[in-house]
Amino acid sequence: MTGEARAIRAAKNEDLFREVNERIRGVSSDQPHEFDAVCECTDPACREPVTLLPGEYEAVRADGARFVVAPGHDSPPIERVVEQTDRYWVVEKLGKAADEAERRDRD
Repeated sequence: MTGEARAIRAAKNEDLFREVNERIRGVSSDQPHEFDAVCECTDPACREPVTLLPGEYEAVRADGARFVVAPGHDSPPIERVVEQTDRYWVVEKLGKAADEAERRDRD
């Protein structure tokens, strides 16, 4: 599989997890407490919970090329870690993966 094809497939996987988290957040949006989101990493089999406050998730979602993942679930070279906490990491897509993630976020 080419690097470009891998980047596109990864963006599709992460977009699916993002949709799940949007639904979870919708249920939890009126609550100021932490909620468990699904790790938005590139592994389609990952079901690792990621604990966030609603505002933390909103901050990540403000940029279509950024995703919340469990610590250590980053996938270089198609993304880089831009924030680390003990509960979650924020990754930012690079190159074709960023293009695909931003395109899907606008849809």
